[in-house]
Amino acid sequence: MMKGPNAFWITWELQPRNRSMARELGVPLHELCFSGSRLARHLKSVVSTLRLLLRERPSVVFSSNPSLVLTYLLLVCRWLGAFRLTIDAHFGGVVAVTGNRFIQWVLDFANRQADTVIVTNEAHADHVRQVGGAPFVCPDPLPSIRASSTRPAALRDVKKSVLFVCSYDYDEPYEAVFEAARTLGEHGFRVFASGAYSRVGLSPENVSHVTLLGYVARAEYEAYIRHVDVVLDLTTWQDCLVCGAYEAMAVGKPCVLSRTRSLTALFTHGTVFTSHEPRDIAAAVCDAYDRREALSAEIAGWVDRHEADLRKRAATLRATVGLPLSDICVSPSLATSL
Repeated sequence: MMKGPNAFWITWELQPRNRSMARELGVPLHELCFSGSRLARHLKSVVSTLRLLLRERPSVVFSSNPSLVLTYLLLVCRWLGAFRLTIDAHFGGVVAVTGNRFIQWVLDFANRQADTVIVTNEAHADHVRQVGGAPFVCPDPLPSIRASSTRPAALRDVKKSVLFVCSYDYDEPYEAVFEAARTLGEHGFRVFASGAYSRVGLSPENVSHVTLLGYVARAEYEAYIRHVDVVLDLTTWQDCLVCGAYEAMAVGKPCVLSRTRSLTALFTHGTVFTSHEPRDIAAAVCDAYDRREALSAEIAGWVDRHEADLRKRAATLRATVGLPLSDICVSPSLATSL
C-alpha cells in the first residue's frame, strides 16, 4: 500500500478518531479488537500485534493510547525493532482521568519515550513538553457520518428534539441535563440521551422529559445525530474536545457545548456555550434551536476552514515522522478487525 517507508496505525479499541486520523494521514489502520475476558483479549491483542510487526517490518507506527498495554508493548518493540513510534494520546493518554499519581507517572513516562505524541490542544501539548516529550497538536478530523434518510421512529411525533451525547463518565454533568430537561419539556422539547445509563443505576421511569436510549448501534446513533434539532455534549474537563461536537459539525447540526477553554477555542462557529447550571443549559438549548438555521450556515464555513487546517497539519506530521507525501495511501483500508 505504501511504496516508500512502511507505516500503519494500530489500535486495540474501536474509536472514531483512530479511523479519521488514519484516513487523514493516509496510512492503513489495524483495529485489533477481540471478544472474551479482559485477560484473553489482551493476550490475543499482544500476539496479533507482534505478528503484525514481524510481518510488516514498519519504519513508522502510529498507535492510540489508551491502551496503555499497547503503548508499552510498542515502546519495547520500538527499542528492539528500530521504528519511529507516534502515540496518539488524545485525552486519556495525557491525563489520568481518576487523578491517580502512579497512572499519571506511567503516562508521562510513555509520552517522554515516544518519538512524537499527538495531542488535541495546546494545554496538553504544554504538559507533554514539561515531562520531556515531543507533542504535535492535531484536533480530530471530522468523522464520516453516513447519509440516513430514515428518521428514528422515536422522533416522528416530536416537534423539538435534542440529542444528549453521554457515556455517563466522570466528567459528564448528566444530572444537571436531566434537571434542565424539565424546563425544556415546558417549551416543547424532548431530550434523547445516548449511552448505557444502567452503569450509573438510572431507570427510565425516574427521568422525566428524557428518553434514555441506552447503547444503540452506530447506524441508529448517526440517524439521531442527523435528524434531531440540536446536539448537546457537556464535559467538566477543560481540555476535552468532545466527540459529539465533531459529529454535529460533520452534519451541520447546531450544538450546545460546555464553556471550557478548549471547546471555545476550537468550535468558534455554529455552537452555543453554557455553564452546567440547569437553567443555563435549558436557555442555551432554546437559543440554539431558535437560531438553528443561522448556526448551521456558520458550520459550513467552519468545516471548510477546519478541513484545510487538518490537511496542513497532516502533511506536517507526515514530514515530522519521515513519511513523504508521495507515499500517501489515498484510501487507507481497515486492515484488521477481529
